[in-house]
Amino acid sequence: MGYLAAVKEQNGAAMSLGRVSTFLDIYFERDLQAGRLSEVAAQELIDHFVMKLRMVRFLRTPDYSDLFSGDPTWVTECIGGMGLDGRPLVTKTSFRLLHTLVNLGPAPEPNLTVLWSEQLPDAFKRYCAEVSIQTSSIQYENDDLMRPYWGDDYGIACCVSAMRIGKQMQFFGARVNMAKCLLYAINGGKDEHSGDQIAPAYAPITGDVLDYAEVWPRQQQMMAWLAKTYANTMNVIHYMHDKYCYERLEMALHDRDVLRTMAYGMAGLSVVADRLSAIKPARVRVLRDDRGLAVDYVIDGDFPKYGNNDDRVDAIAVELVQTFMAELRKHKTYRNAVPTRSILTITSNVVYGKKTGNTPDGRRDGQPFAPGANPMHGRDRHGAVASLASVAKLPYGDAQDGISNTFSIVPGALGRTEGDRISNLAGLPEAEFALLVADSYQGQGFGTELLSRLIEVARAEGLKHLTGEILAENNGMQHLCKRAGFLLKPTAEPGILFASLDLTL
Repeated sequence: MGYLAAVKEQNGAAMSLGRVSTFLDIYFERDLQAGRLSEVAAQELIDHFVMKLRMVRFLRTPDYSDLFSGDPTWVTECIGGMGLDGRPLVTKTSFRLLHTLVNLGPAPEPNLTVLWSEQLPDAFKRYCAEVSIQTSSIQYENDDLMRPYWGDDYGIACCVSAMRIGKQMQFFGARVNMAKCLLYAINGGKDEHSGDQIAPAYAPITGDVLDYAEVWPRQQQMMAWLAKTYANTMNVIHYMHDKYCYERLEMALHDRDVLRTMAYGMAGLSVVADRLSAIKPARVRVLRDDRGLAVDYVIDGDFPKYGNNDDRVDAIAVELVQTFMAELRKHKTYRNAVPTRSILTITSNVVYGKKTGNTPDGRRDGQPFAPGANPMHGRDRHGAVASLASVAKLPYGDAQDGISNTFSIVPGALGRTEGDRISNLAGLPEAEFALLVADSYQGQGFGTELLSRLIEVARAEGLKHLTGEILAENNGMQHLCKRAGFLLKPTAEPGILFASLDLTL
């Protein structure tokens, strides 16, 4: 009732549910041990709780539905994660909440978010993978990355925004269109559709071929104007919101002295990264209309594309994130809120794409942007791990409101059997190795060279761990792995050792 009252007083959404599974488990365990509750009854209670959370969206007014594409309410529940003392925060109720997706069927609400860590129990990782494959309804966030910033008692608000429970809130606002910003930089602040002077009348680019040395400084100049305009707009919005529509019930659930953040956002990151990348190795010719505005582009040659673990373009994406955040930090914020920023679009990638003309990366007028920090559709050609590696390079320190990557994979691509698919998804950033050197060639360095090359390929693919199993009697292979930096430990199976190499070190 407290949650419902708080979220509906403003006809709003995006209020974190917190970490209910960890908290409630204390009382479930007490009643189970006392014999007042059975496991079946405990699961039924959680099922009914989730049913009520799913019904929140039916209590909205029509104007709310008109504002958003689809019907999100972002009832986000955080599951798992690790404590600062090294204990996993996984409980039996963590499994019960995930199991509601099996009992009740898949649903986007509540937004069940697993705080993923390399140190989580293997059984929990495997169950998360199993339910993900069955339902496509679990969101994952990097607990190992966020825990040092927020501690171990944080929740996720909206989609990806980490906040300390009861101690933090955010002033939230729409995202800037970075793709449109670059078109304004090329056309001197004029809109490519209407021809209106929207941004300051900076000098347009007049050459027939785009030159990175000319385009990037113009983009920086336009981003500085955009950041100032954005900050002023957010300040006005939230001053007026507090004046006329202060969120009393939500704030009543917080401490008196809260940390406030100004949650900026950006859309079109991969589009801008690709178009700036295209200007470098390829020849991008400008086509202008009778108004003299650049309205289309012809690309001669190929260029590196974001989403393939290629530093030539990934470094451009990183620079865009850092540069725009540095501009936002220059401006005073309402109530001295700390500037943060998300690389998250929700549905604005579709709406903004409709309003944005042809871009120098080959994207056509009206085509949607990629969601969040995703690569543009079809441009990630080197597999899932390489695509995720590009996203992982984006600096969280300059995007502490969250970095979103919407990822889908055909279950059959994960393996032939259900067990293989679960294992491969649970250990996606990992690879298993095996070596076999014929007896006549042993002792000549072939094993050392093969293992060295396997490690090199694994690092190039963005993998985090390389693992393998070794017979306890195979002293030569054990020695080889130890020299390469592998850690060896016994397994539950007699005579088998488990070898693991951390590729991030």
